[in-house]
Amino acid sequence: MGLLKEEDRNYLRTEFEKILRDKVRILLFSSKDENCMYCKDTKQLLQEVSELSEKIELEIHDVESEKAEEFDVELAPSIIITDEDGEAGLRIRFTGIPSGYEFTTLIKDIMYISTKQLEITDATIQELQNVRNRLRMEVYVTPTCPYCPKAVLIAHQFAMVSEKIEAEMIESLEFPSLADRWGVMGVPHTVIRNLDKGNVVQFVGAYPENHVLSFVKDADSGKEMDLR
Repeated sequence: MGLLKEEDRNYLRTEFEKILRDKVRILLFSSKDENCMYCKDTKQLLQEVSELSEKIELEIHDVESEKAEEFDVELAPSIIITDEDGEAGLRIRFTGIPSGYEFTTLIKDIMYISTKQLEITDATIQELQNVRNRLRMEVYVTPTCPYCPKAVLIAHQFAMVSEKIEAEMIESLEFPSLADRWGVMGVPHTVIRNLDKGNVVQFVGAYPENHVLSFVKDADSGKEMDLR
């Protein structure tokens, strides 16, 4: 039995045919370990999505493989979304199954990568060119959070624009040890780590694009901020 309803399949097939332009690569890092509760469902979900358009290419790798090591992937299931030519790099990531409200994030990311048309403003895109340090944006979510996709999509779009930014959705119920590290109590909870300077900016809530940009600038400048 499929995970997607037939009406959803038909809708997505039509939308993909109408919108998708360039090919999109989805890299899934999975595990056959029975302790990986969502690996099987994540694989099935991505297979069903990829079958809806010839523009979507799905690659499946073991999380213990050399490919996973090459791409700095340690947890399963993990997903990287990129373009055929690699211009988007390996910066748009999901750690955990993109289910519930986060399924919308997956679909939007596919469209962004394929069309190279984003929803953030030109002014924000210009400002992101000024990021100088390597930043990792981790957005902690749950599948039932209706506000989380907005936070993840802003972070993912920032990473699509700037080669200095890597953005990752982390499903906090699947990976509680990661969430506990930052004291995640409510979602969306965003952690921006400056990998060069070591400082951290974190906040809770689905802030508007311009506010998130401000937090990115703070992290890039070396500020330490905790707005939980």
